[in-house]
Amino acid sequence: MVNQTDSAPLFDGRCGDDEWKTSTKIELPAQISLRLMHDAQSLFVCAKGKDDDYTVIDLYIEDRATGYLHNLHASAQLGERVYRNGEWSESEFWNHQHWSAFWVPYAGADETEDGPRTKFLKGSHRELQVLRRKFPGQSWKLMIGVSAVNHDGSYGAEFVYPENASDSDSSSWTELSFAGDHRR
Repeated sequence: MVNQTDSAPLFDGRCGDDEWKTSTKIELPAQISLRLMHDAQSLFVCAKGKDDDYTVIDLYIEDRATGYLHNLHASAQLGERVYRNGEWSESEFWNHQHWSAFWVPYAGADETEDGPRTKFLKGSHRELQVLRRKFPGQSWKLMIGVSAVNHDGSYGAEFVYPENASDSDSSSWTELSFAGDHRR
């Protein structure tokens, strides 16, 4: 059950306690927390990592009308891909129809032997909004992946909710219901 909110959060790269106080909270390993809430028009998701994480998010939602699985991705770019006929499509970057997110901000470049290497802002959280009309219904099947995380001395660790869920098998995902939602 995802809690309802009366006001949409500001997409500023922060899961601020005030604007996310009504959210449903889920704790993952490596000091990652997920926050979810909704209003009548949208689902809001925020992934909060540690200060030295980039915190990339992948939200997977099953479209019950088509049976297709959708992956909404927010890293340095926003992209969507669809799983159908046993394989994922190529990501369509910046084609975020009926959804948006706060991407990982650019933070300059480091000089390396191989030339400049892009740096991204660490410590920002990943916020995502999906208009509920994109996937009609009173409940959704979903999975959330969080990556670009420092864990156990290595960078790039990835965690999923629910634990052991598979991006290509929605039967391993969780069922999300919208609390306090009385729309028909």
